[in-house]
Amino acid sequence: MAKQQFNKLIWLVDTIYRSGHITFAEINRRWRAGDSTRTDIPLRTFHNHRQAIEEMFDINVECDKHTNTYYIADAEGMLGDKLKMWLLNSFSLNSILQENIDMKNRIVFEEAPLGLQYMDIVIDAMRTGHVLHLEYQAYNWKCPKEVCLEPYFLKLFRHRWYLIGVNRTYDAFRSYSLDRIKSVRTGDEGFRFPRKFTPQDYFRNCFGIIRDETSEPQRTVLRAIAGQAPYLRNLPLHASQKEIVTTEDYADFELYISHTYDFVQELLSKGAAIEVLEPQSLRDVMKNEIEKMQKLY
Repeated sequence: MAKQQFNKLIWLVDTIYRSGHITFAEINRRWRAGDSTRTDIPLRTFHNHRQAIEEMFDINVECDKHTNTYYIADAEGMLGDKLKMWLLNSFSLNSILQENIDMKNRIVFEEAPLGLQYMDIVIDAMRTGHVLHLEYQAYNWKCPKEVCLEPYFLKLFRHRWYLIGVNRTYDAFRSYSLDRIKSVRTGDEGFRFPRKFTPQDYFRNCFGIIRDETSEPQRTVLRAIAGQAPYLRNLPLHASQKEIVTTEDYADFELYISHTYDFVQELLSKGAAIEVLEPQSLRDVMKNEIEKMQKLY
């Protein structure tokens, strides 16, 4: 599909999704407003676009006969599909930037995740059920090592893509950052992906990319000062998070989560804006880390 056509589909999905319900006339008005050289989208072409959107993105654009408006079917369900929303938002942003290229020097981005050159071979091995042979260089290794991995899934965390799977040498799950892979090739050996396995369940009790088999999820209570509380409400640390106390000065949040290295580092990054109330064991960990930091200064 031509790039221009693809961008038009993305624009159409984004416009309808953000509008909730929108008439065909309003769609054309907004389309023309984006570029003085544009003309109206013919109705037949619009319906062809609807079909293409369903085939490409699995998104249904329906018509409300009572109001003669168009809307995204199951928009709330789409919000729960993280991959679909991530792709849609990424494509929408690309479309917006292309239309406002004169503003590129006034839009600042964070660094893009590295290791994308290995994505195709990794995903293909995941699809066909073949092991991968990685030449991998961890930060604490003096030289690269050969890793034979059954690739289960990919996860994006803190601007890095991680490949998670079963290391055949240890017969255990391991995580590998794509930006530390020196080379990768598909092996002849196959593996069977467990039918009942889901990545969401694997990281259900965790924050970040580290999963400690020995660390059971614990009831954890965090106290956030008034200025920090809105950030935790808007971007929860974990799916189990709920607000249990609200005052003018602070808010308390309850989570059931494993106290992994990533989670502790996240709490430390909040500084004095968050206090661990429970359990005492996590308070002790935080105290020890803060004492180490104090010695440095």
